[in-house]
Amino acid sequence: MDLGFGLHPKWLTKRTREQFLAPFQAAGMSVLEFTLHPNTDEWTEMRALAEECVSAGYRCHFHAPYQAPFNLAGFATAQRAEIQKMFAPALELAERLAEKQHSDSALVIHGAHAKAARAELRRDTEEFLIWVLEETPRTRPMLELLNHKPPFTRTGESRDEVLDIVRALNQPRLGVCWDLGHDYLLGYADLPNDNFLRAVRHVHIHDINAAREDHFPLIYGNVPWQTDLRALTRVGYPGAVVLEINGYRAQRVERLHERMAESFARMRELVMRAS
Repeated sequence: MDLGFGLHPKWLTKRTREQFLAPFQAAGMSVLEFTLHPNTDEWTEMRALAEECVSAGYRCHFHAPYQAPFNLAGFATAQRAEIQKMFAPALELAERLAEKQHSDSALVIHGAHAKAARAELRRDTEEFLIWVLEETPRTRPMLELLNHKPPFTRTGESRDEVLDIVRALNQPRLGVCWDLGHDYLLGYADLPNDNFLRAVRHVHIHDINAAREDHFPLIYGNVPWQTDLRALTRVGYPGAVVLEINGYRAQRVERLHERMAESFARMRELVMRAS
């Protein structure tokens, strides 16, 4: 089990890359993840940082675009060519860097969302995943468990739906991205069954505050991440656990950088004991 961090150029405004990452590495971090949004203000900086980190020897994973206008809705019908064109630069970068680091990279994907029928959005998501599998043979697409965001229907709003899509496509490189914070927000009180746990190939971890805002360091004790990681260890989970922090929201946390390093230390200690 590798511990990782979702890195963004804005984290490095006051520190160099190595200064920022050193406390995390000392506490057990070994991999990075980059969220790729082509044709946005951050794209050039993010692309350069990802390439720099791969060249420096970091094992890197990637998150496909998901913020508006990036959406899979319509992929199975009239919007296929347009959506392919939008996503192509991100997929091309992920594939090229996976090849450069001589290691398959996880590529996290959000399912389609819209005010539409769930079955229609599932078709969009499944056909998009098939296309990604064909276009990026060095990546491992991961369909993420998502929390509810009314008024939209989002593909992947339940453990059952995410697992059913992954099993229906029956592709060895395709897995589940289990977001532990989203799992908590969905109201699950019990652990997933072993079928789900064994389909998980990538994990996002973060805590939730009292206002049910997500993507904080592991400081509030609301997300039962200890129980979740023990369950993954029990089934021999082979992937990464990526600490995913919203820098804008979490900036009000005192000693934020230190609290993130502490989060890694707590995860490392638990994984070592569970192993």
